[in-house]
Amino acid sequence: MNVNGGHAIGPIDRAFLALARQHQPTTGFFLDFAGPAPDVDALAERVLGRAAGLPALNLLRPDGRARRWRPRTADFDPGTHVRRRTGLAEPGALADATNALLSHPLPGAEHPPWDLWLLDGAAERDGAAGGAGARDGFRLALRVHHAVQDGVGAAHSALALLGDAAAAGPPLYPARLPRPAGALLAASDAVRQLGGVRGWPALRAHPTRRTAWTSQDVPLARLRQLADAWRTSVNDVCLTGLARAVRAWRRDGAPGACPDLPVLVAMSTRGPGQRYAPGNHVVGYRLVLPSAAPRLGDAAAQVRRQTDAVRRTGTRDARRLAVRAAPHRAGEWAMGYVKNAVPVGASSVTVADEELTCLGARLTGASMFYDVHDGLLGYVSFTRAGGVVRCGVVYDAALPRAADLARHWRQALCPDPAGAQVGMAGAAEAVEEAGGVGPGAPA
Repeated sequence: MNVNGGHAIGPIDRAFLALARQHQPTTGFFLDFAGPAPDVDALAERVLGRAAGLPALNLLRPDGRARRWRPRTADFDPGTHVRRRTGLAEPGALADATNALLSHPLPGAEHPPWDLWLLDGAAERDGAAGGAGARDGFRLALRVHHAVQDGVGAAHSALALLGDAAAAGPPLYPARLPRPAGALLAASDAVRQLGGVRGWPALRAHPTRRTAWTSQDVPLARLRQLADAWRTSVNDVCLTGLARAVRAWRRDGAPGACPDLPVLVAMSTRGPGQRYAPGNHVVGYRLVLPSAAPRLGDAAAQVRRQTDAVRRTGTRDARRLAVRAAPHRAGEWAMGYVKNAVPVGASSVTVADEELTCLGARLTGASMFYDVHDGLLGYVSFTRAGGVVRCGVVYDAALPRAADLARHWRQALCPDPAGAQVGMAGAAEAVEEAGGVGPGAPA
């Protein structure tokens, strides 16, 4: 494995380095574990020993307009890369500590820009189906500069750093020849983006640069029931729930008709052999959330038509090739171009379908995050781990009531937490009541 040598800076990496002039683009994961917190020295020994073999975590910020990353030359400093917060058992203390990490400075100078925080003494968890509940546990926060690694890369790094046993992690996508239809879809997206977003004045609010994160969980079994009933994917179900969430969120402050909302959906292009590769191996496409749809089933059908088109046209491969062939500064141009057209980002990632433990503690849920900036006031992630899908929302305080989005999402897909484990017949019945289709019916 080439850990330190010759890693090129890609166009999207360059865009995040440019963004760092006015905002620290931090991504990573908040991971919740059941049981007592591990000894911080034992955690540091594991993490730093394994980090030495992960290329992205051994790189330093480049000098000026350099085209390659600088390799780490000094040993990892445990006090810099593995940190601990204690005394977080009081209500709200864990949330406050987590939110503070969104903008807390990453290691700099001659230290690779990543760290891991152990948030200890946390006896309360928010976001589970049914609301908050007291239980023993702790949170680990892996943070990394987005220029160095994207979210899927950070997921693979988290598994490599923390797991007691190997885990498959997010899927990898072998490169295929793109189809002409994929290029046409990209051109169509670009034309639509020229018009910007209409009917959503709240998304044009002046940013405060004060950000926060919130989350809610829905059992994976519940989402699979809905996916089977609609003959679609769990990811499509999550996006459908988001469409209903933004509808409810808007109506809280602006009763009346709710227009559809375009969002930028991220797609990983990491292939075999790039599991731990530095940089951003990711593209995006424009998806219109059908928040105007009157019924849940109608929204699901509209989401599925759009994601089917992305798969059918080979959009992932067309855009992968476009990024490879792009001029060096194309990422900066593209980020400036789309920021006014799609002011909300969304992504999905599977951390682990199997049970995952770290120093004996079981992973119960995780959330990918990205600290938003002036051109992106909201970011939504759907993270699969620990038998749940967690909807995480990072938002600028300028967005009114944005903290309610994750709760609206859960209520749209799992309104009765006690009924989350209903059988297939119950799921189909719930879909029919919501105006959708049951198993065996056309989507």
